Amino acid sequence: MLGGVLVGFAGIVLIAQPWEVTDRTINLTGVAWMLAATTILGVSYVYVRRFLPPHNLPPLALATWQTGVALLLLLAVTDRTGMGNILQNWHAAAGVAIGLGVLGTGMAFLIYYFLLQELGAVAASGATYITPNVALLIGWAAGEKVGIQEIAAIVLVLASIAMLQIGRQRAVRMTEQLRPATAKS
Repeated sequence: MLGGVLVGFAGIVLIAQPWEVTDRTINLTGVAWMLAATTILGVSYVYVRRFLPPHNLPPLALATWQTGVALLLLLAVTDRTGMGNILQNWHAAAGVAIGLGVLGTGMAFLIYYFLLQELGAVAASGATYITPNVALLIGWAAGEKVGIQEIAAIVLVLASIAMLQIGRQRAVRMTEQLRPATAKS
């Protein structure tokens, strides 16, 4: 599983291409922040998987609590000047509430906790590797050049997800094999 994580990380670095020198320079600080964010998100899977199961809360409850606490914290530190203007256009207000809130953040948290519950921390964290691939494919659909290096990056990321799943299945099998032996002793 560690190999899967490292292969996925290599794929993400290959997508970012921090060494690429063109007419537009790549901001290495931005690349470092992107890699740090990916690492922190991956670590969050392990943290949440370790400390939340004893509470036995369903994924929907966890997603609701996390979104609610985030809302309260943001309300405390955000300048709300002009926020009422969004209510003047009901399309915009509905788009923010339903599109970004429920279908975006809410569903993302729900999927996050569901994957943690069903797959475990390391295997579920492989889902974080999909985002840069989707961004790459959107760029390609918008007319950006996608070459062999980008395709290799996608293959690496997909291979890492497969490696994580195979590792998870092996770990489950080993645990099941050890359980009967422990129960007999």
